[in-house]
Amino acid sequence: MSEASRRELIRIAEEMNETASSETCQFISRIIRDLSDLKPGIAFVGQIKAGKSRLINGFTGQADFLPSDVNPWTTVITDMHFGHPSGRTSGAEFHFFDNKQWQALIAEGEELRNMFPDDEDSYKRELIEEQVEAMKTRARLRLGDSYEALLGQSHDLEDLTSEDLARYVCAGDEPAEGEEQGGGSDRGLYSDVTRKADVYFELGHFPFPLTVTDTPGVNDPLLIREEISRQYLRESDFFVVVLSAHQALSQADLKLFRLMQALELGQIVVFVNRVDELGNGAEDAEMVRASVEEGLEKALGQTDIKVLMGSAQWAHYALTGDDGDIDHNQILAWLRAHPEQMRTYLDGVQEMKQGSGPISRDAVLRLAAMTASGLPDLRNHVTTALAAGPRGEQLQMAWQHLDSFARGELDRCEARLRALQQETGTESSEQGGNNNALAALRELVAAKSAELTEEMDNIFANLRGLMDDTISESVALVVRGPDGKSPLLAKGGATELNFTALRQRMRELLLDATQVIRQRMLSEFYAIDMQSNAVVHALPGWQDSPDNKMNTSAVRWFKPDTTPLTRGITVELRVTWLSRLISRKNVVDRAETMIIEEFEMIGDDLVDTARTDLLERMETVLEHHMALLAGHLENRPERGRANPRADAQVALNRARRIVEELGSVFGPVAEEKRLTEAAE
Repeated sequence: MSEASRRELIRIAEEMNETASSETCQFISRIIRDLSDLKPGIAFVGQIKAGKSRLINGFTGQADFLPSDVNPWTTVITDMHFGHPSGRTSGAEFHFFDNKQWQALIAEGEELRNMFPDDEDSYKRELIEEQVEAMKTRARLRLGDSYEALLGQSHDLEDLTSEDLARYVCAGDEPAEGEEQGGGSDRGLYSDVTRKADVYFELGHFPFPLTVTDTPGVNDPLLIREEISRQYLRESDFFVVVLSAHQALSQADLKLFRLMQALELGQIVVFVNRVDELGNGAEDAEMVRASVEEGLEKALGQTDIKVLMGSAQWAHYALTGDDGDIDHNQILAWLRAHPEQMRTYLDGVQEMKQGSGPISRDAVLRLAAMTASGLPDLRNHVTTALAAGPRGEQLQMAWQHLDSFARGELDRCEARLRALQQETGTESSEQGGNNNALAALRELVAAKSAELTEEMDNIFANLRGLMDDTISESVALVVRGPDGKSPLLAKGGATELNFTALRQRMRELLLDATQVIRQRMLSEFYAIDMQSNAVVHALPGWQDSPDNKMNTSAVRWFKPDTTPLTRGITVELRVTWLSRLISRKNVVDRAETMIIEEFEMIGDDLVDTARTDLLERMETVLEHHMALLAGHLENRPERGRANPRADAQVALNRARRIVEELGSVFGPVAEEKRLTEAAE
């Protein structure tokens, strides 16, 4: 759906709220808020010196906005908001760390590091702690007495210059002991205490509001930068992994991909940058592409991650005209080797010729550079994927709810008009009975909700016990060995313990339990739906409609999140053969206890997440259903109008128009899906 469609949905929802019942109005208001705040995020991640910042400048069309010299960034996540829901289009907000956030940064990093540990992870925590303390020390030297007052605060700048940005997010010179505050350049003045930057722009050439995020590099000598990048992975909907053509898909890159796969993150595209620096141009680039695709398939299994090639340097020239290191023959050779880009370039030239006045050679060369850079292809791929992915899914869900309310209101208006046409004398008053029926249905839903929650908690309590027993038995079997000979006491180096079977069994137990809960909920939803429809069918003039069926899709299609099962086990077993001989029993007992504790924590995370998700989905289904019923049953007086039959006709016409407008927004695909779900 386009940005115009999103805005049209908001307009229709606001109009529906004008005459909706109080309960329906609350639900529709929530939809309006969700639609208004809808702005998917795109994070650029990758190793340092892969050219992320210059690539983002080309992707966003902001030329030299993000500094792209050798090592400018500190620990700062920079969110560039285009078309922000607040309406803000300029300036920036800079948020500062407090002591709790620094500690959380260290603690939360343990989970991610332990998912795919390597030989260095045993001392990374200590290094990160030291680097955080070094950041605090530098900040105190730079900021003096204002340091303590800044912690946990933020600065809001209405306008933003490159000098402002440098003060907050770029590394400055190392401050000397005893140096006066404000002495020399203020580049990096606030950098060590800046946790996050939010920068605001107009929508620009993007088709809908979104956020583009620049992250510190992974594999950075300053581990705190890498830690922030890794922890931010859960915050975005789409990821552009930037590789350098000189060293595409190193071990650090593969570790990042495995982590992203384990976290079950959103969509990913790979952009191999710096093809302009390859000796044989397009020929070498194709070899690099094939190598990357083969490496991803070997490391991750079957993957559909798209690999794009290009040059941030070419895009930089196209935006700025800085052609100091540009080889125009190389750009044209690249276009000739890529027919689709060549067609795009030639179409662009034709479009330029159709404009008023002559076109310059410089403009044509810069168009060629931008096309060859791959940035337009990347932008098109990302926005298309977002429109069809998370953004499209949220819009479709909002449309489904609004369509349910609109069709429910249409049914109510039709029933109301039929009842008035059947009356022979004074207008009948059924409202007292309607209000009583609605109150009774609310009590029924509240009681069923409490009952389902209690049953769910009992099932999950049993699941926890069963998981604990399974964990204890499985861990003991693996650690102590099936024949009583522990692999931890085998002669040799580090030992890997295989808990694949345990993880699979935990997944099966979770799926079985949630399936029981899901079926129980659907059964109770059916009972509530039947009782509700019986009340609604008793209304004067009512006729049955498939649109009155409770929408249970939020629960029907529920799948529990099994991400915690990918978590690594943080047991340090790298001990010498001699120490194993000396403390054989201690090694095995200690390992068994620690592994059991960690798997129990994984089990707790699985259950807690499933319970939260199921509870939220159950509440959404029931709240939506009650809002629809309230639309049918709540008293909405005609505000003193003398002709109720004419008023009923006006309301009916309005309801029909809204249903038709909603249909035109989402089209026949959504209508087909709605009818399919109604028939199930």
